[in-house]
Amino acid sequence: MSKDSLNTRFTLLQRICDQHDEQSWEEFVFYYEKYLYMVCLGCNFNHHDSKEIIQLVLLKLWKKLPDFNYDKNKRFRSWLCRVTRNTAMDYFRKNQRREKSLEKAFESEHWIYYKEDSLHEMEAMAEKEWKNYIVNLALENLRSKISDKMVEVFLALESGKSATEISSEMDVPRNTVYVYQKRMQTKLSEEVRRLSTELS
Repeated sequence: MSKDSLNTRFTLLQRICDQHDEQSWEEFVFYYEKYLYMVCLGCNFNHHDSKEIIQLVLLKLWKKLPDFNYDKNKRFRSWLCRVTRNTAMDYFRKNQRREKSLEKAFESEHWIYYKEDSLHEMEAMAEKEWKNYIVNLALENLRSKISDKMVEVFLALESGKSATEISSEMDVPRNTVYVYQKRMQTKLSEEVRRLSTELS
């Protein structure tokens, strides 16, 4: 799927209200499924449970989105977070074979995300995951538009290496390292802003 095919958030949400618009639904799943997976892992679910919960969430969304009232003054992902949280709670409550795990979960610090009054904590965690997700998605989008060397230099700097080390290891002039860094920061910031506007 071409990332350039993504329309604005408002347009995408409008289009997925039509359950017969398969292309719009595929776009929605393409962008939000990965984020939901990160949220589930952040809530201490394992891979299998995360995948199960995501499928349940997507099914709920497919049913609910035709009646979803878009409000440009509110973040769609806040509603998405509530749906995910409630689905996760139902998943454990209805799964009798995990009864002991549920009791143990209530006693652990991880259950903080699923207590009845804990929506704020889960939203804070989900917001942190969203920021990481958007930056990674922006970087992925930029890879096809800029040189591999520029990306390598930027990631090396982000990992804590000095410009001198990078210059020596990658055979790049030291000043070029700084030029690459500045260009990448600018491009990454622009792409993060674009994605945040379209998906947030």
